[in-house]
Amino acid sequence: MESLNVSIAAIVTIFYFVLAIKILSIFLKGFTNPMNQATGTLLVGALIGFGINLQDFSEIAVSSFFYYAKEGQLLYGVAFWLLFALIAFVFSYVLFRFSFLVINMATPENEKAELGKNNLVLALTHATVYVLLCLVLSTPLTILANTLVNYSEFPN
Repeated sequence: MESLNVSIAAIVTIFYFVLAIKILSIFLKGFTNPMNQATGTLLVGALIGFGINLQDFSEIAVSSFFYYAKEGQLLYGVAFWLLFALIAFVFSYVLFRFSFLVINMATPENEKAELGKNNLVLALTHATVYVLLCLVLSTPLTILANTLVNYSEFPN
């Protein structure tokens, strides 16, 4: 069962990051094409945030997988793994877009124009804000998402 869990985790992680890179690259190329150092820096920061969220959600995905596997409902375990990865992805992207609002409220610059001008300070500021939002909000959202699983306590 452990090897199946590792296989699912590996496949989900690879697919998750390939999709994240493709979607974020398309979005950031709207600022400057080809991407410059600023948009590349923001992409790296966004991928770190996406990784933080996936890591938090994978903890409950693994717990639910083993819980349902032990109950003889392996397909439920796999389905919840995929569901939690999807929730992590959507949450990551929505939070990434929300971080643009935060930066626009906090700085007087036009972020799109500044990223196009290769403003690394703004890109690093944005990446830092996004990663901090992920660190603070991912665990509470993961706990909330855990209520989707039909068990009363976190299995050990």
